[in-house]
Amino acid sequence: MLEQAREQQWIKGFKVGSDKGNPVTIHLLYADDTLIFCEAEESQARYLNLTLSLFEALSGLHVNVLESIIYPVNHVSNIEELSGILVCSIGTFPTTYLGLPLGAKFKNC
Repeated sequence: MLEQAREQQWIKGFKVGSDKGNPVTIHLLYADDTLIFCEAEESQARYLNLTLSLFEALSGLHVNVLESIIYPVNHVSNIEELSGILVCSIGTFPTTYLGLPLGAKFKNC
């Protein structure tokens, strides 16, 4: 479903690498976690919310919004609005995922 949303350009992801032929990624899956990448736009948040609602209706599974967190990259002036649309909390960087640091400055060894 997320791939179809990307193909319709309802949800934009990020390009992996810098070549024109590289794929656009909007989600990463690990065990029962899903990381979704999109632009900080109201329309994309609404399409993402719709896609997740359709997933719930079709699969019978439920997205746990109590564990869902939106992480803005750089300054996002409408983060409260996006959080309200997605019914999730707002996180900040740096953070950790599976015990690994995310968003921290890289230190040379």
